[in-house]
Amino acid sequence: MEENEKIISAQEEQPTKAKRPSIFNIVVMSISALYILVLFCVRLNTLIMPALVLSCIASIICAIQILTNKQFFYSLISYWILIGGTFLFSICFSAESFGKALGWNLLMSLAPILLSLALYFLKKKINLNKLFSTLIVVGMLGASLVYILFANLRIRPTGDDLWEGHNKYLEDLEKKEAQENSPNVLFILMDDMAYSDISAYSYLGCENATIRTPNIDSISDDGIYMENFYASAPVCTPSRFSALTGRYATRGYIDNVIFPTTNASTPYSTTHFFNPYQFSNNVDGILGDEITMAEALGTLGYDTYCIGKWNLGDYGEYIPTNQGFDYFYGSYYVNDMTPYTWNEDYTAKYRNSNGTSQIKEVKTHKENLDQSLSTGVFTDKVIETMDLTAKNGGKFFSYYATPWPHHPIYSNNNGNGLGDKTDDNYIDCIEEFDKGLGEIFDYMKTHDQNGNLIDYSVDASKSIYDNTVIVFTSDNGPGREGVTGSLRGRKNTTFDGGMKVPMLVKYLNGNTGKGTAIETSTYDIYDYDGNFVKTAHTKKIESSTMLIDLFPTIMNYVMGDDYMMPTDRIIDGKSLVDLYSGDIDPNTTIHETLFYMKKGSVQAVQERIDTNGDGIINENDTDYKYYEKVRTENSAFIDQMYKNYLFDLDSDPAEGYNISMKETDIAKHMLQTLKDFRKSLTKNRRGIIK
Repeated sequence: MEENEKIISAQEEQPTKAKRPSIFNIVVMSISALYILVLFCVRLNTLIMPALVLSCIASIICAIQILTNKQFFYSLISYWILIGGTFLFSICFSAESFGKALGWNLLMSLAPILLSLALYFLKKKINLNKLFSTLIVVGMLGASLVYILFANLRIRPTGDDLWEGHNKYLEDLEKKEAQENSPNVLFILMDDMAYSDISAYSYLGCENATIRTPNIDSISDDGIYMENFYASAPVCTPSRFSALTGRYATRGYIDNVIFPTTNASTPYSTTHFFNPYQFSNNVDGILGDEITMAEALGTLGYDTYCIGKWNLGDYGEYIPTNQGFDYFYGSYYVNDMTPYTWNEDYTAKYRNSNGTSQIKEVKTHKENLDQSLSTGVFTDKVIETMDLTAKNGGKFFSYYATPWPHHPIYSNNNGNGLGDKTDDNYIDCIEEFDKGLGEIFDYMKTHDQNGNLIDYSVDASKSIYDNTVIVFTSDNGPGREGVTGSLRGRKNTTFDGGMKVPMLVKYLNGNTGKGTAIETSTYDIYDYDGNFVKTAHTKKIESSTMLIDLFPTIMNYVMGDDYMMPTDRIIDGKSLVDLYSGDIDPNTTIHETLFYMKKGSVQAVQERIDTNGDGIINENDTDYKYYEKVRTENSAFIDQMYKNYLFDLDSDPAEGYNISMKETDIAKHMLQTLKDFRKSLTKNRRGIIK
């Protein structure tokens, strides 16, 4: 009896001969091979994760077959197909250099491959028992799970290619030149600042404003003040895309906020898998074949600087110095993300030497846990780069993208910036930024265009300040704090509270606001203690415009009326120079339609309708805003959707009263406008002009 039991036990321990696979094994292998084939054909990074999940399933099947004395060799083949296919795909289509892609993916795939080979040979050669065989399979499963967590999802973008037009535009632009007295450009972009967060826009009036911003307010003194200026998205990344390209961000596959793909300890951060599941076509940032304002101005001979927050990608073609900037100092990410590191990134032009882009980390995430000194550091960098250009006799484009007042809030209100953060608040944060802006303006006023000291009261027209287009705005409405005035909604909603932002512009040597078509308005400027400083004069503009208009406007200022814009792609923005000059009616129709998008969905349209019946769209007609459907911003009814909502923005700027049941024809017309635009994006998302 004991002898028979030994024979049976020995038979159980014998490895199953792998002569012919069962139907089940054939199906599993076929699915595995077919999936890898689809992965290579479709080339989408989102398919990497399911491939690795399938490898986990194959390892589980392998364990079950071992425990039940069934054939497991073909399950191993399925496992090898999935792991090996993922490895090869990640090498062939990686956005990394070949060496980096090979090294990291080899590291990720080595453990699952070695464990599976060990299982096969040990089971075959020494008849490994069920317990140890199962433990090896558990190791294979764990190795696949690790691969899932750290998989290389940086895959080269697919989709329509605009490189030919990109290169041709810059080549043609290189044959042109800026006007002889073309201006410098200072573009100041706040992060999450509300419409009424500066005293010039305060719903309490300048004198009683909660936040004092005398330097920001001064931009519209002898300049312009826009009452109806809109971000192009209710969150930062797509808005920044539009500001730099003049295009709706969905044309670049940018529909939401970009997350970090890297950190200091590994090539891929814990959020590296967020981007693939919110952006299509393997996009991790602003594509290299987009044409940015920095590329255009750099081609015209400008020194181009980006200081502060980028948030349009953190590697390869997506970083600032591969998007036309000579120098970048700040973070690729938002200040509440992990890792929040600072980098200094510069091209050979910035250092006046030969070589490629140089990137170094200047502040680690740990060192940035206290961000109290940010405003001071960024202020100094803006001045430093301006001074460098002036002393070299050049012109600059300075994109000052402050991280403030995005949460978490920091300020150097106690003077040392370190240690005590308990009293850092939203008001202090903005006022400290304003003081830093005052330092920048002081430098610009006291130095001429060659970097020499001047007396501004005597030689104002020679100053950097007077010969600079200064633009101030925000990327979207407020997050946790901030005041929208009477506007409905906040950040991440396409109601005006999330989209309408302050916009002030000045170009003294360019005569902004000097025309006679707009009446001069006055407002008082007060210091931080509430003391009267001066009465300012500005031109208020009611016309509805958007961040997409910035690129063509700046190009018009720099090149004059024969300015060049790309012709191979749709530029959604329009030049506002005539409007800013004050030579045309302040309510002139610039855009017959403006579209409001969130996460790739075209939620609303603003359109000026011929309500006076003269057959012409002009300043006497009415601006309407229409939603086919939009989720409520009221947390008490967060599960509800508003449908067929129409607002008369002229009489109801707070978007408080739906009039679609009364103005049925207008609602139907605007719904069709929405559908037509959505259809155009479906057919030609990138806006290619053939």
